[in-house]
Amino acid sequence: MEEKIAFIEKWDAFSAKKIRALLEKKPIMVEEMNVYGEIYTHRQFQIALDAILRRETARSRVCEAVSEKPKPVREIAGELGMKPDEVLRHIVELRRRNLVFVDHIEDGKIPYYRYTAPGGSS
Repeated sequence: MEEKIAFIEKWDAFSAKKIRALLEKKPIMVEEMNVYGEIYTHRQFQIALDAILRRETARSRVCEAVSEKPKPVREIAGELGMKPDEVLRHIVELRRRNLVFVDHIEDGKIPYYRYTAPGGSS
C-alpha cells in the first residue's frame, strides 16, 4: 500500500496526504461510534480505502502519461488501457486540482493535455 501512496504522492502530494490522514483515522473509524451512531467494520473501511487508492492511482497514471508531452484523451486511454470516457473523467478532476491543463488544441477541436506540477513547473 505504501508503494501506491508513494506513486500518488509523486504526482499529487495533497491527495497522498489525505490518504495518509484517512489511514491514521482508521482506529477511530472502526472502534468508536461517529456522531450518527455508526461504526465502520474493518471490511467497510478497506472497501472504501481500496476504491480511493484505485481512483487516485489511475489519476496519477494519467498525470504520468502527460508529463513528458501533451496528449489527447484517446492516446492517453490507449496507453493506459482505459476507456476514453474514464480518462476524461480523471482529466476533469485533475484540471479542477490544477494538475493538468490544456496545452493546445489541434484541428480546432482536439485538446492535448499536459501535467503541471504544483507551483507551475512540469
